[in-house]
Amino acid sequence: MHDTKMLHIPSSWLLARVAELTLGDAVLLLHSGDPRLARWVAQQVGSSGHVTAFHLSAQVLKRLARVPNVQISEAVYPDVATHGPADVVLLDIPKGRQVARAYLWTAAQVLRPGGYLYLAGANAVGAKAVIQDAATLFGQAPVLGHKRSHRVAVAVRPETLRLPKDWGAQMSWQPQMRTVARPEGAYTLVTMPGIFSWDHLDEGTALLLDHLGVAAGEDVLDVGCGYGIIGLAAGRAGARVVLVDDNLLAVRCARANVRANGLGARCEVLASDLTSAVRERRFDLILSNPPFHQSVDVSTSVAVRLVQEAFGVLRRRGRLRIVANAFLPYDRTMRETFGNVRVVAENARYRVLEAVRP
Repeated sequence: MHDTKMLHIPSSWLLARVAELTLGDAVLLLHSGDPRLARWVAQQVGSSGHVTAFHLSAQVLKRLARVPNVQISEAVYPDVATHGPADVVLLDIPKGRQVARAYLWTAAQVLRPGGYLYLAGANAVGAKAVIQDAATLFGQAPVLGHKRSHRVAVAVRPETLRLPKDWGAQMSWQPQMRTVARPEGAYTLVTMPGIFSWDHLDEGTALLLDHLGVAAGEDVLDVGCGYGIIGLAAGRAGARVVLVDDNLLAVRCARANVRANGLGARCEVLASDLTSAVRERRFDLILSNPPFHQSVDVSTSVAVRLVQEAFGVLRRRGRLRIVANAFLPYDRTMRETFGNVRVVAENARYRVLEAVRP
């Protein structure tokens, strides 16, 4: 029986209960942010083994990098030339079926024939559908256990792989091109599933783009930049722009979009947990369409942190301008932090709010 006493996250507990690891194994840990699971895996394979962790979040990877004998990769998805062949892959099922399929396909590519994929996750993020996708790809993926509305399954890598027909129409592990037409001109955009509103310009971002309030020569920070269209628009308006995001797919695409739109001289893209990468810098304007979901739950904690951190990196009379769903009480946090807030624009669903540092 595996020692799983220290594992409190259900998906981690399930993976450790069923995964068969041996000394010397090459193991890939996909989309698990649990350092305890990473430590357990490293202990199972020993000093002769090799453990590499992948995640969408730069912040999560920093935590995992502190685990002894665990390497991290910022590639998000494993690549056969760099990370294969692997003996075992452990996948903590992410929210979003296209992202999950990207993990499944790239995991299958790097596994040796006969290697094992163990996957676990919550029913609420679509674990049942993803396990069915694993069965389609690998031939079968029997469920081995359950815990607190989570399930775990295993699949064995066959000798030959065939990409399911409906997966090939949207290769979610590869960058994809989009063109977005705007009054200020068209944008050529590289984007990927796993980035917020990756396949269309969402209504909130469009409203903020209509009311950027950017002046030429200003220093602008785009927080949670996604594929970067807000920062690109600020750069087109003549600002010096830093775009930041914790999502490594977003960072990759935003950098490509800065180059594709000829804004390399004005725009810089950094991986950052909110303002952590720019704490020593100061800005005239901060722009953001902050997220309000944590996995499947509504949460305003990220936006609250953004408002509080923004105060510290704005110059005097610097502005924080965000767009948010009309029902979210961000104006309260902005008033508490800055002492002021105003509605710049609104429609039936969204508001653009601005606070000025005194």
